[in-house]
Amino acid sequence: MTEINNQLNLKRHHPFARWLTVLNEVQSFLARLTLNCDLDIAYGKTSGQKLDIFPAKNANSPVFVFIHGGYFRALDKRQYSFLARHLTNHFTVVLLNYDLCPKVKIKDIIEQNRNALEWISLNINRWNGDKDNLCLCGHSVGAFLVASLMDPNWKTSEKLIIREAILLSGIYDLLPLQQSYLNDSLYIEDEDVKYLSPISNNIYQPNKLTIAVGSNETEIFKSQSKEYASYLGALGLKLKHIEISGKNHYSAVRALKKLLNESSFQS
Repeated sequence: MTEINNQLNLKRHHPFARWLTVLNEVQSFLARLTLNCDLDIAYGKTSGQKLDIFPAKNANSPVFVFIHGGYFRALDKRQYSFLARHLTNHFTVVLLNYDLCPKVKIKDIIEQNRNALEWISLNINRWNGDKDNLCLCGHSVGAFLVASLMDPNWKTSEKLIIREAILLSGIYDLLPLQQSYLNDSLYIEDEDVKYLSPISNNIYQPNKLTIAVGSNETEIFKSQSKEYASYLGALGLKLKHIEISGKNHYSAVRALKKLLNESSFQS
């Protein structure tokens, strides 16, 4: 357990990442101040079920949905408003929040994200978005949640067309989290590991699927990305597995612009 705790303690491994967090906060504040946006729109009944929307300039634009990480117990969508600065020329950008552990369990967070995606499908046209042209992106456990949203067994009330998914610096197996200090607040049970972990489940094939991780991340994140890419490849899915040179867990998010420049949306 000591080694697992060490691998998951990102602040210890990336002690200078705090400056990047501050930069994200400042640039996100400026983005909300200067860009057209609607904030804290409720998609559910609890305080955590809110989303921010930065509409594209043109009607029927593709929709970029970003789900933050934080080990299911921390962080907030407002820390990622800066992503919209370079995207609203082409995308309607949606940033999701959800209730955090230990207030809720991971299975509840998955359900909340599913509710959010259905809400987006029903309503995003009001913000110039095309519900049939979705790009989902998740960072850290946000990547876990994006994978959960592509579960072929999920029966949706609305037909969802996910053209692209970007899984960035993800966790795809809950077992290490269950065995770590994090489980003091996550309360992961054996059944959660077995049935909720993406590494144990299938997903449907989007037009483009990218699994990316920073080259300077801890081994547990690099190995989980590699193993999940291999697992999906063995199931017959077409995907790209990328190790982003020079990026760690905190800076990998800033590679999104480059990843999207190579996107099928931009072709």
